[in-house]
Amino acid sequence: MVFDYLKLKFRALSYAYRRIIYYPFFRTLKIAIGKNLSIRGGKGIHSFGDNMVIYDNVVIESHNPNGQIIFGTDCILSYGVILSCTEKIIIGNDVWIGEYASIRDSTHSFSIHTSLKSSKDKIEPIHIGNNVWIGRNTLIMPGASIGNNVVIGANSIVKGKCEDNCMYAGTPAVLKKYLTD
Repeated sequence: MVFDYLKLKFRALSYAYRRIIYYPFFRTLKIAIGKNLSIRGGKGIHSFGDNMVIYDNVVIESHNPNGQIIFGTDCILSYGVILSCTEKIIIGNDVWIGEYASIRDSTHSFSIHTSLKSSKDKIEPIHIGNNVWIGRNTLIMPGASIGNNVVIGANSIVKGKCEDNCMYAGTPAVLKKYLTD
């Protein structure tokens, strides 16, 4: 009984410690941060809304001092999510991102005439609306625009525009159905 009590107290202290050490990056204490959060680069203009939950093993990369990561309120980044920003990623309110999803606003260009090392990256901003559920292991590609009230099925690859009030799934993600009450 005493051991369980001490274990709970230690968990509470480690949770509070994580919120404090990551405060300079997130600029809010109204955020729950899991274990092994990796922030790479750290440069840029970032804004994170209140009541955000970040589970274990999340990676947030910022590759550019002018890059922007903007989150609304009440968002969840589940286990192992990778958020890689070069230019701009905007995520609205009430967005839940499933385990091992990857959101990247840049990708490599490829040509048989140029080595990967010397080719320029393709960079396009990503916009995700409000009340969006992104399924497990989904890849959000550069230039993706996801509307409000959208469900993205697990293991999907999202390129281009996803309309409001719809469900998308597949590789590439395609419209599966309209969501109605």
